[in-house]
Amino acid sequence: MIVTAQRSGRCHRGLVALIFCAVTLSLTTTSWAQPKDNHFAVDLFQGPILAPTRVTSMGGAYAGYAEGISGFVSNAAAPAVREPFSTSWLDIDLQPSISVPLSLFENNDFDNSGDLDADYSNFVYLSIGTQLQLGPFGAGFFGDLQRYVLSFPSPSVEQDQTVVTVGRYHVLFGSHLFNNQLVVGAGVRALTLGIGTTDADLTFAGLSPQIGMLIKPDWTPFRFGATYRHAVSAATSIGSGRNVDDAGVERAGRLVLPERVELPWEVELGIAIQVGSRPLNPAWINPTEHEQELRDSTAARARDRRQRVDERLASFPPGPLRERVRAKLVANSERLERREERQLERDLARLKEERRARVENWPRESLLLTLDLLVTGPVDGAISLERFLAQEQPAPAGNPCVVIASGEDVNFSPRFGIEMEPVRRWVHTRFGSYYEPPRYTYSTDSCNDRVGRQHFTFGADLKLFTTTWWGLVPEVTYKVQGYGDLAPRYQSFGATIGVWH
Repeated sequence: MIVTAQRSGRCHRGLVALIFCAVTLSLTTTSWAQPKDNHFAVDLFQGPILAPTRVTSMGGAYAGYAEGISGFVSNAAAPAVREPFSTSWLDIDLQPSISVPLSLFENNDFDNSGDLDADYSNFVYLSIGTQLQLGPFGAGFFGDLQRYVLSFPSPSVEQDQTVVTVGRYHVLFGSHLFNNQLVVGAGVRALTLGIGTTDADLTFAGLSPQIGMLIKPDWTPFRFGATYRHAVSAATSIGSGRNVDDAGVERAGRLVLPERVELPWEVELGIAIQVGSRPLNPAWINPTEHEQELRDSTAARARDRRQRVDERLASFPPGPLRERVRAKLVANSERLERREERQLERDLARLKEERRARVENWPRESLLLTLDLLVTGPVDGAISLERFLAQEQPAPAGNPCVVIASGEDVNFSPRFGIEMEPVRRWVHTRFGSYYEPPRYTYSTDSCNDRVGRQHFTFGADLKLFTTTWWGLVPEVTYKVQGYGDLAPRYQSFGATIGVWH
């Protein structure tokens, strides 16, 4: 008898039900649940955080702060949030990174099923993001790829391995209102899932909308952010080894294919509070407005000169004398305009340096506290990714807690983060914690009492050097970043290179 991934698969309490369950479990094969048809989904919920280093090391609590490209994964309004060091009307940022999360111990229960029933190895996390800000408007793209090898013990072969590649992408647009005190944004998030086995290659893809907002009143030490990401339902777009069996069930190799792979909907709420003398929400100086007075006065002087030239020429009758006077006056006016243009350039550069000095002269002492709540929606009729890939694989002997469903209920994940600068202008440190909620339904009712697990995260940035790479790029200061994520049956460590601010 096979346990199927349905809501009615639980064994309920009561004497008759317990006897029935005992008989059922005694007859159950030692294989994982095998779907009988294609009427099921794969729940692509992921408990452990794999995100930009700053977000991961702060326990994922970033929706209420939402600065920089890192904020794209936490708040859809992030592309339009002006950072304190922003001093130009046009800002462009690029943030590529590659990280190899290192699992230093053998007890790696990545999917938090509660059992070490599969081996996750060869993790690689690759991301790239870009951001364009034009005055109050912002746009950006962030994409990351997770690649790992999932292995199941098999009596017939040494290891049955599956290569899994998960791609998540955000394309976002936003604008700030009330001079950067309210920021709103929207866009899409897309999903790709690639699965490679010995007898099949599959790719699932889909996209859905998302919206977000951030409130950050000028010169206050707090922020509030919220974002909603709609569920992404991905259908099979490309595949090899696909066939339909005699029962009309669509397969790819040994795998019975689902109707869809679904990334559940999410609501993320966050607050950020900064303690210390450094301001969290300094009023943003719009460079266009800051420079407008200089530009207006220069243009007004040019208009006055042209008017005086016209008035002077009007006193001469038409003829050669008037043309000679015109040429002389125009040449003199053009010389003065070139001089004023050079002076305007120097004055504009001075104003830009004043804006930079304003930022540089702020005190560095601060302690940033962030708190988030991530609410994840259900996925109807779903099993986990691991259980989908473990079809016809042997289950661990004597394990009564077989996962039969995933994502039946709404889940809540509270998150907390701290950031500080213990060595001024040289070192940033971060600490955080987040709760990974239970997501599964088990074949034995007593197993459904399992709770989630608590993660503890940490990270640091170390300033390296400043260079223009022989004048090929603008001057940039680089840093090395490291992070760690520790939880029961799960440990991950990694490092990246980034830009110091």
